[in-house]
Amino acid sequence: MRHLIVTKQLLAIFIGIILLSFTAVPSTAAELDDSNLFIEAFNAYQKKDYLLAMEKVEKLTQVFPDSPLRDISLLLLARSSLKSGNNETAAKAINRFNSEYTENSLKTTVEEELLSLGARQKKGEKLAPNLKLQATAQKVRNDALAMERAVAMKAEQERLAREKSEREKVAWEKAEVARKERERLAAEKAAKDAIKLAVFLPGDNHQGEVGKKVIIPFELSNKGIGREEFLLSITAPQEYTVALTSATRTDEQLDRVTLASGETLKGNLIIQTPFGKVDGYKSRVQVTATSAKFNDVSFTKDTMVTAMAPLVRTVARPQKSKVTAGEAFKYRITVLNAGSIAANNLTVKAEMPADIDLVDVDSSNYRQEAGGVVTMMLPSLEVGKLEEFTLNVKVKNNVPEKQELRLQVEVANVPMQIKVNTISTPAVVQGK
Repeated sequence: MRHLIVTKQLLAIFIGIILLSFTAVPSTAAELDDSNLFIEAFNAYQKKDYLLAMEKVEKLTQVFPDSPLRDISLLLLARSSLKSGNNETAAKAINRFNSEYTENSLKTTVEEELLSLGARQKKGEKLAPNLKLQATAQKVRNDALAMERAVAMKAEQERLAREKSEREKVAWEKAEVARKERERLAAEKAAKDAIKLAVFLPGDNHQGEVGKKVIIPFELSNKGIGREEFLLSITAPQEYTVALTSATRTDEQLDRVTLASGETLKGNLIIQTPFGKVDGYKSRVQVTATSAKFNDVSFTKDTMVTAMAPLVRTVARPQKSKVTAGEAFKYRITVLNAGSIAANNLTVKAEMPADIDLVDVDSSNYRQEAGGVVTMMLPSLEVGKLEEFTLNVKVKNNVPEKQELRLQVEVANVPMQIKVNTISTPAVVQGK
């Protein structure tokens, strides 16, 4: 079941890979575009065309080895390879990612199966791509687990049998005192065993847009023979806002309930994913009902909540890598979204170096501010789409040779309370 859950979540988890470091793209590959290559690979993965996704990513990493999209490209290559059965390539890709991006926050989204393949390859193991052998290995493991459970069950049965024999011996020796104690324990055990509660939460995974509430219906059914009272609690990450309510009174939190035999309570589990969570971030939430009579009798059910958010990346580069004093040239800023929901109300700020002057911007929705800052507005950016801005600039006449001219770009996602910063590749001033 856990393998099935991971399979269903793979696309949502992958989509959470877009928010980190930026480096230069070689000028020798200026005729190609790493942003479009990645979007093509990303959309191929969404359509489950994993071989095409691998081809596009491999071309991107070969032509643009220093692309600012390299980290997410390595993750896409690893996941595409895993989906297509190429375990060797998947392990190499995830190991390169872990080696090159030791502090990358996206490491928290990597699947355990990929991490396992990478660890096995580091140990020198040859990873065969034979899916039938993988299934056989899984069956062997399942059989071993089943045998371990059988051995543990037999040991537990033997332990219970020994304890029963010891209790009977003590009862025989101590007569009335032991008999009363056994009766008390038996009565308590019977009372605990009579408490039966079914906790139902639908599904194994729920998606929640950051900053918004997710309402998950749940049910509590008293399957015991008597009227029982239960204390309700939720286990979730501290930064999450969670609550339990009844289905009929959603404005009041529910922390205890009394149910007659056969009675069912219908309620809502309300979860709000906080801002700042990366797209695809998974959190486990558990609902627990504890007997008001016996605090060691409890019933639990948990579910997984996956964050949904836009994941915005920017790539900025000059039209040419070499310019001269007094020359006019262009900077292109590309903004792309590889998240699971659209990004709205984006503000793109480009801070120009002091050695260039802005001529104009190929956009009607911009304003020029003091200090060489140009602000452009992007009302909406859909999933799998990109938007480009072109800044027409001119090098000042007195700029010395070998001076590097770089843009500093900030994209602010106001609704999500997230800012992404990058620095463009340089245009270097040459002598005339």
